[in-house]
Amino acid sequence: MARHSAFNSREVRQIAGASLLPFRTSCKGPVNTSKISSFEEEGEDIIDEAISYYRANVLFRNYEIHGGADRILLYLTLYISACLAKIEKTPNPKDAEKALQVMAFETFPLPGQAGFPFSSFFDKADKHEELEELRAYMKQLREETGQRVCKVGFTPEGKPNKFWTAFAKRKFMNCAI
Repeated sequence: MARHSAFNSREVRQIAGASLLPFRTSCKGPVNTSKISSFEEEGEDIIDEAISYYRANVLFRNYEIHGGADRILLYLTLYISACLAKIEKTPNPKDAEKALQVMAFETFPLPGQAGFPFSSFFDKADKHEELEELRAYMKQLREETGQRVCKVGFTPEGKPNKFWTAFAKRKFMNCAI
């Protein structure tokens, strides 16, 4: 059975059916780190949850959505797969960080646009302003996720961690970014 987000019960703003959950970040963007005091006490945010559930969830071909946080978890699982594929091809953590930074800032489709991998799981955004807000949120989410995946994707010696990169070849729900 696939793992679902513990943050589904949180009352947060949603755009296109996705919860805009706060997370710890050092990256610039719409998520303000001062708003996450309750998450710091818990010790885990949506990115930590996505990384910890990744190896279990990537094995499933079907995923039942239980809330807006599951939609973010679904997207992050696919993004982590793309990050691991980049890590597998880079010789050291420094180069991987650069490659993941570039990947985070690449143009990417949003829910309701052609090319978005999980259009059937997301709603279409009502307004253009909401779509731009979602783009900024997801860009910051991608950047922070790339930084954290880079930390677990390499061993302390600086070599790709085979226990993570082995999952880079798996396609999550037959999708790719």
